[in-house]
Amino acid sequence: TINLYLYAMKGVAREAFSNVVMPQVAYLKISLIRGLSYQRLPTGQSLTTHQCKKLLNVCDDNTLSGLRDKALLALMMGCGLRRAEITSLQMEHWDPKESAFTFIGKGNKQRKVYLPPDLEPIFDSWISVRGSTEGSIFPPIHKGQKKESIKICNMLPCSVYRIVKRRAKAAKIPTLTPHDLRRTFASRMLEAGIDLFVLQQSMGHASIAVTARYDRRGDKAKVKAARSLHF
Repeated sequence: TINLYLYAMKGVAREAFSNVVMPQVAYLKISLIRGLSYQRLPTGQSLTTHQCKKLLNVCDDNTLSGLRDKALLALMMGCGLRRAEITSLQMEHWDPKESAFTFIGKGNKQRKVYLPPDLEPIFDSWISVRGSTEGSIFPPIHKGQKKESIKICNMLPCSVYRIVKRRAKAAKIPTLTPHDLRRTFASRMLEAGIDLFVLQQSMGHASIAVTARYDRRGDKAKVKAARSLHF
C-alpha cells in the first residue's frame, strides 16, 4: 500500500514538472524517494508427475470436451502457456514438423515453444477430431455437442479457468489454478537441468528475476544441491 501511494505521488510530481508547475529541485527530491522492498514466500504450487497424470487422465471421459480439455491442459503444463495465450492460439501457429508453436504472447512478444514428445499423442488426438481448419485450436464446446457442429472461434480466458478448476476437482487436486500449470512447467524444466535463461525465453519473461519466482522445487532441491557439494 505504501509503494502504491508513493508511485501515485511520483506520477503526480512527474506531470507537474512536465507542465512547469513544479521546480526541478522539488521534482528530483520526490523522485529520489525509494519504495519499500519486501519478500514473501512464493504462492501457488507445482504439480508432481503423478498429479499431472491424474489431471490428464480424468479427461478420458469419452466426450468431445474431454479430448479438448486434455490437449489444452497438456499444452499449459508442457509449454507453460498463459490462459490468454491458450485461447488465442490458432492453427496457423502450429508447425507439425517441429512440434512447435510460434505466436505473439504477453507484451506483444513473439516466442516459440516446443511440445514435449510425451504430450504429442494427446495433442494429435484432439487435432484429428477438430480438423485442420484455420482458426482457434481450442474452440468452445457445449455439452453433448458433436464434432460436426464445432464452431471454430476463440474461447474466453475465464473458460480456461473453469476447465482447470473442474478437472482439478475431478482429479482431487485442491486449489489448482491455471497459473499453477505454468509453475509446473517452470519447475519441471529446472528439475531437468535446463538453463534459467532458456526457461526465461520459453516463458516469455522480460526479467530473469520474474522467471526465478516460478521455481517450486522447494527444500528437496536445496538438499540435493547441498549434498552435491564437495570440499
